[in-house]
Amino acid sequence: MSTLCSRKPRVLVTRPKHQQANFIEICTKAGIEPISLPCMDILPVSFSLEQQELDNAELVFFTSRNAVEFVHESLALPWMGKNVLTIGKATQRMLNKLNQPVSHQPIAPYTSEAFIEWYSTQSPASSVILFKGVGGRKLIEEHFLERGISLQVKEVYKRVIPVISDAARQLAFVDNAPDIISVTSDDVLRNLVNIAGPLYANQLKATPLVVNSKRCAALAARLGFDYPALVADPAGDEGQLAAVKSWVTQSKH
Repeated sequence: MSTLCSRKPRVLVTRPKHQQANFIEICTKAGIEPISLPCMDILPVSFSLEQQELDNAELVFFTSRNAVEFVHESLALPWMGKNVLTIGKATQRMLNKLNQPVSHQPIAPYTSEAFIEWYSTQSPASSVILFKGVGGRKLIEEHFLERGISLQVKEVYKRVIPVISDAARQLAFVDNAPDIISVTSDDVLRNLVNIAGPLYANQLKATPLVVNSKRCAALAARLGFDYPALVADPAGDEGQLAAVKSWVTQSKH
């Protein structure tokens, strides 16, 4: 890590390609060199959404910006007059871009747990339609059901591991080896380990990580990474950049 004094620090950006632009931009402005290695692809799945279903829901909940994008393609936003909530700032920004108001600002540090802690203090909606990816966490769904809310879940996209060439892996893990790796979810981390494979496992696990949750940090420990993962606070681009900058500062001393 001593070479950080003579060159820009490098961060490996592993989120889906279409979600990398903002993080790459703010890293570049901060004097950090981003290396792109998308470790997840987001693909649409077939689903139905009727206006009547939307009309019947007292609350609309989006778990991610991907959910917003794919739902918008099916039934264009904004849906004026609807009570809309979400977990994180990136999802809110996507809704804002589509002129869709939210009923309450996302709750820091922008996790499912933070949302549930806040929503537990609110009068529950009688009915909710929730948009998410295939699989994914069910924490919020379970919370809604435990409170007696009528819940309809729509899975609108799926996550798949991309095919990465040997040349791209060599470039990412050896030729332009990163000083720290940005990981945005448990699935991205698992895919990253699979993409590295046995050939690059040692290089990968010797590189520090910044993640969005304590849950993901615990997963990194179970997967055998050498250093405890840094947890962004808050979760998201700004928190991850702050964690990377803090790590770089400490590494230079």
